[in-house]
Amino acid sequence: MATFKTTLGQIRADGTRNVKIRIVARKTNTLVSTAMYVTSKQVTRGGQIKDAQVLDACDTIIRKWRDTVAKLGGAADVLSAKDLAHILKNAEADVFRLDFIAHIRELATTKRGEQTSHNYCVVAKSLERFSRNLDVNDITPQLLKNYEQWLRDTGISPGTITQYMTLVRSAHNAARLQYNDEEAGVTRIPRQPFAKYKIPQPPAPAARGVDLETLQAIIDLEDEPSVKSRRNLAHDCFVLSFALGGMNYADIYALPYDALKGDYIEYNRQKTRDARADDALYRVKVIDEIRPMLTRYRDPAKKRLFRFYSHYTTLKSFRESICFGMACIEKVIPYKRHYTFYAARHTYASLAYNVAKIDKYTVHELLNHSDKEMKITDRYIERDWSNLFDAHERIVRLIKW
Repeated sequence: MATFKTTLGQIRADGTRNVKIRIVARKTNTLVSTAMYVTSKQVTRGGQIKDAQVLDACDTIIRKWRDTVAKLGGAADVLSAKDLAHILKNAEADVFRLDFIAHIRELATTKRGEQTSHNYCVVAKSLERFSRNLDVNDITPQLLKNYEQWLRDTGISPGTITQYMTLVRSAHNAARLQYNDEEAGVTRIPRQPFAKYKIPQPPAPAARGVDLETLQAIIDLEDEPSVKSRRNLAHDCFVLSFALGGMNYADIYALPYDALKGDYIEYNRQKTRDARADDALYRVKVIDEIRPMLTRYRDPAKKRLFRFYSHYTTLKSFRESICFGMACIEKVIPYKRHYTFYAARHTYASLAYNVAKIDKYTVHELLNHSDKEMKITDRYIERDWSNLFDAHERIVRLIKW
């Protein structure tokens, strides 16, 4: 009768070892490579695998192989180890396979937002470090728990862990949608791991805004003489963000040239446009005080509203320059807690509710957030932009321009 045992291959140049299964049959033996690799941290000093996830995966493979051998009956008794390995491999060929990490990378290329695409690529790279090879059917509640714990052990923050797991869920749902056809009775990816695994909720974020006095000081800050000053860049983008309803740097960077439509800017928020039926459409009123700044940064090539892309060829380099510049601003205008570029958006929301006394739902609309509970109702309501324009005016007029 054939026997199976998990073993390891030779140490590779990168320090990893392939997980193999030894088949012994009729006094012959052969090694079958799996798609799994382990590092020295996953192996005991005696050369035995100690990683529970890898051991469970090997047990699953061996259990399937034993079932296949049992179905062969007496025919299996005359097969050599190599012949048996050939049969077992052919039996597995009928099982649907999808490289989940490659699937995430492919998904990243379909996202319109550069930041969203980047986030998917980061998650793909993280999963690759966690498990060199990952099939879609390997995604189980236990694997997700192990991945979550691995992220914690590597020092990833709770908020980032939530973001990573949310993107993994989106990628898995996209795979099921693409490869399953329930109406035709085709279920290539039967597992629904997120039905049992619950994505951890991050702790409530600390306040990230500044008070009105500090905001006024930031807006009043004079430019440095250098035309290449990153502090000046951060200041102007911060002012634009606040004056345009807390607009994110990704939207400022990517606004199309025709986004400016007279007295307002119309755009689709990059962060959520792929996830919303309305493509996260939003309009924000442009106050006269920032029109000189709009003119200063207007794109002469008429490809985008602002010419930032001509100086910073990637969103990442644009963001890094803003972050550097904000650190310079913070040294000149300190606050009781650390603040970043996003303080513009957080301050806009806080001033709206606490100072301008605008109701919370209107603040929610001003930030162009989606509300799952109101999704159906929103389909019946024609948006009255004048209400939002008036509310926006009340907020930005708290500042002495």
